[in-house]
Amino acid sequence: MKMVPLEIRDLAECIQLSQRSDPFSWPDDIWRRSLRDDHCLGLVVGGELLAVAAFSLVLDELSLLNVVVDRSARRQGLGRQLLIEGVEWMQQFGALRCVLEVRVSNSSAIALYRSLGFAEDGIRKNYYPLEGGRENALLMSADLPLAVD
Repeated sequence: MKMVPLEIRDLAECIQLSQRSDPFSWPDDIWRRSLRDDHCLGLVVGGELLAVAAFSLVLDELSLLNVVVDRSARRQGLGRQLLIEGVEWMQQFGALRCVLEVRVSNSSAIALYRSLGFAEDGIRKNYYPLEGGRENALLMSADLPLAVD
């Protein structure tokens, strides 16, 4: 298992991972823009990209834009490892605080973020697409470094 910075050459793999793992995956143009303009980190196991995190850094504030873990690799701690290493990686570029949005229905992600010291900051109404409507996002943030046990 290894963490690797992702670049535009990894576009096809990111799109495939996202499409098979998320019913509301990012469109191709968003992946292209993020791989070009943001900081993306991948977790590779056995030569296969199993998880991706995309971060944006403005001054000292880090935004977690997206985390995708392959459906077959969930509940194994890969998302936690990717998030911890990704935030540590971004601290090298000056990140002092991390903010994110998460679906209010994504209880496993919310539990992960809380376990790393993220606190709830509010709700963003109708933020995420949902079959037949929209879903609220929970806003969360944490000062860095994360509270890793």
